[in-house]
Amino acid sequence: MTKKELDYLAEKVADAIVHKMFNSDDFEVSALPAATDEQMIVAEIARLMTLMSQYEDTEEYEKAAIIKNKISKLENIIRKL
Repeated sequence: MTKKELDYLAEKVADAIVHKMFNSDDFEVSALPAATDEQMIVAEIARLMTLMSQYEDTEEYEKAAIIKNKISKLENIIRKL
């Protein structure tokens, strides 16, 4: 299966799920609780790790090192919480 075919299939499945959810009688939209500081920091670390991985894959090691420093600072903040 090519990437294009996989993307097409994923889009069709997502559309079907969303359609079924919104047309269901028992579907209820509720407000999500606000994220805690720790959850926000963990999400940011995840985003930065993805970015760092991309920089390493493209051999942009200086950018990856900057991102790694940011990750370390956030990890220190989490340890103090």
